[in-house]
Amino acid sequence: MGGFYRKRLGIPLLVALAVAVASAAVWWQLAQRLPKRFAAVVEGRLYRSGQISPAQLERLVRDYGIRTVVSLLDREAPESVAERRTTERLGIAWHCVPLPGDGASTPAERAEIKALLFDPDAAPTLVHCAAGVNRTGLAVGMYRLHVQGWPLEQVLEEMRAFGFEDRAHHQNLRDALVAEAALAQEKREAPPQGESPGS
Repeated sequence: MGGFYRKRLGIPLLVALAVAVASAAVWWQLAQRLPKRFAAVVEGRLYRSGQISPAQLERLVRDYGIRTVVSLLDREAPESVAERRTTERLGIAWHCVPLPGDGASTPAERAEIKALLFDPDAAPTLVHCAAGVNRTGLAVGMYRLHVQGWPLEQVLEEMRAFGFEDRAHHQNLRDALVAEAALAQEKREAPPQGESPGS
């Protein structure tokens, strides 16, 4: 009698296990179609992510119309070389402003990133680093501060939502965002071109 129940229960259990394995395989394939932490910053204008494979880049160009890629990784890394070749083959622009993994940056590097991300003729643009957290968070944070007028705390909240750990070794990144927030505020408070204060 025990063998009868084992046989009767064994088949449904095997079927359930096969379905679970197949579902996991489908989920894995779907997960590989988009880069890690891919998200729209502004739909149709600016997107963010972690490292992208050539196949993922092809999909982003096809499905999201990406015209420009801004990489914050080492331009000589094998992944960057493959990415650059893919953008050349697809006929889209590729720019690289390499930053260290902790998001440290100079004012000149930040100015270069802002010029690339703020250019309306380059859109839709994808900005990415390896994990899509620190360096990408800095780039997106500058867009939020300067273009959308977000307050600094809201920028940091969004960064945390994307995995930013906000540790002591990220002080340079926090300092950069504080400086960018002050610059954005100065620009908002400056009199329009051609007017002098008090006129």
